[in-house]
Amino acid sequence: MESDSLGGSRYLLLIVDEASGCMKKFCLRVKSESEDYIWKYITMVQTQFSTKVNFVGADGA
Repeated sequence: MESDSLGGSRYLLLIVDEASGCMKKFCLRVKSESEDYIWKYITMVQTQFSTKVNFVGADGA
């Protein structure tokens, strides 16, 4: 049975930075929000650490 969280989220996006081992989670209402959160995370990493993200992979889910 599928159910929403108290905040209305139905999906979880987990980003794992293999270089640092850092994990970041985002609660999504719809899957289409994932692209925005991925770009926000990439921008944050590139700004905060003054480096470029070289590769982004996905598990295909």
